[in-house]
Amino acid sequence: MVDIRDFICGKNVSPAVGTALQAALADDRKLFFPAGEYHFYPEGCRQKFCYFSNNDSGVKTVAILLENLENFTVAGDDARLIFHGRISPLCAFNCRNLTVSGLTVDFEDSFVSDADLIRRENGVAWFKFYGKHAVENGKISFTGDFYDNLNGTLPFFCYNAARKELHDVPPVTVANCNVLYKDGLIGLEDRFAALPADTFVVKHERRLCPGMVFDGCADILISNVTLHHAAGMGFLIQNSENCTVRDSGVVPSWRRTAVSDDALHITDCRGKIRIDNCHLAGTLDDSINVHGVFRKLKSRIPGGKMYYLEAGHFQQQGIFNIRPGDEVQLFDRRNGEVYATLHLTGVAPLQPAFIRVFFDENELPPDRFVQGDPALVTGTLADLEVTNTRCAPLNGRGVLASGLKNVHIAGCCFHTAGAGVFISGDYSFWYESGPVGNAVIENNFFDNCDYRSGGATQEPLAVFPELASLKENYFYHGKITVKNNRFRSAERPLVSIMSAAEAVVCGNTYDADDTYVFNPRTEAGYFFTAADSPMAAFCHCGKVTDENNSGFRK
Repeated sequence: MVDIRDFICGKNVSPAVGTALQAALADDRKLFFPAGEYHFYPEGCRQKFCYFSNNDSGVKTVAILLENLENFTVAGDDARLIFHGRISPLCAFNCRNLTVSGLTVDFEDSFVSDADLIRRENGVAWFKFYGKHAVENGKISFTGDFYDNLNGTLPFFCYNAARKELHDVPPVTVANCNVLYKDGLIGLEDRFAALPADTFVVKHERRLCPGMVFDGCADILISNVTLHHAAGMGFLIQNSENCTVRDSGVVPSWRRTAVSDDALHITDCRGKIRIDNCHLAGTLDDSINVHGVFRKLKSRIPGGKMYYLEAGHFQQQGIFNIRPGDEVQLFDRRNGEVYATLHLTGVAPLQPAFIRVFFDENELPPDRFVQGDPALVTGTLADLEVTNTRCAPLNGRGVLASGLKNVHIAGCCFHTAGAGVFISGDYSFWYESGPVGNAVIENNFFDNCDYRSGGATQEPLAVFPELASLKENYFYHGKITVKNNRFRSAERPLVSIMSAAEAVVCGNTYDADDTYVFNPRTEAGYFFTAADSPMAAFCHCGKVTDENNSGFRK
């Protein structure tokens, strides 16, 4: 076991990492951080151009860079890793049997900042900002680099300090210009009248440096790791196989928010994904989002046909978990029906947005194929198990599960601004696939979920594939079972299931609670219910079982 302290010279740990990694490879393949606090600065970090799913691609500054390792461990004994500047703390590429454990990650800089409204006068709102910041040339800056507040805007989310969640009001956005500075306060255009509180969080960064990234890895174990902050996702796992996250968390430290987006985002993986005994709170997007990737099949004919798969969303470019021998299903973009299965004999990446694919053209029905039809690699339909986990994001949902073979969600507690559990299927914007073969959602507590009226869902638990039309006798999802869960909320629709071959809702209980008012959605979204719909509602399902649900309005 190699002790990182033997390689540190001065306060900055970054230059020691590379040498310590080499020593660990020559020893027992374990890099150890004893109890204590370790500070990482950009100087001495490695740089690598990266494509990160649902985050912004580009050259990343990486503190702990693991590449092509096997049977390796990065472990700590209550070690606190503090990062200064725009750094991705740990990135692993093409590693097998990798363990990361016993670490706590935080940042000196804030990518989502806390701010308190002190006073309003003469059209100016004066704020006290917490954390590192400065005012220069009429602009407020936070990291002081080229990427600082690229959008030039400051979205203020009104924060409920008593409940540690956001108020049910839209964010207020002001331009980052003509900023005043006086007596330690920041003066901005006053657009803050009639808000329910004077406490805010301000999201001023893009998704540029997620916390920990695992790309092209297999047999990953993340254990006893806590992330307090990052610009983007907390844990991002992509193109990988067999991943376990247990006894870990993404939670705020001294800030009101943790990561600026999803706590745990898993894209286009194979095998088994396990999440157990985790605490995911204070994020400005979803707690857990696990999905495959729809790509668009296209052909080109200059001197001969060439077929290729194109990324559907720009933040999924460079994400290619596609292999010779894979099956690819083609979907009718209107009703989600699978109309062909292609067997790939070869693949060849062309550029970040495209990968060439080879198959027997006889497998492609010429009367059905339309340029850009959604294509799904069936090998990336993983199994997902989420157990004993608490999800309480500030501005998102609990578990999103799409494009998976089997889903099991049990023993969890959800208190979420959006749906506690959402199963979709999307080839309209994010291109996050797809059908779920079998889902069992049992013994969970949905505690006042979907309490913010600005979201797109209507129920604490929703199954809603994004289909333009529903085809008779064709069902997008397989079997969805919702049993023995407890729901607590104001009276409202609780469970909705659309386009499942079999839907079972049984043994659930409902407790009335008026802590949060139910505001029925007035704009189109991922729901088909009305305010007075049954608490268990079904649309275009095959076999339906709806029984023994205590307190459910019919």
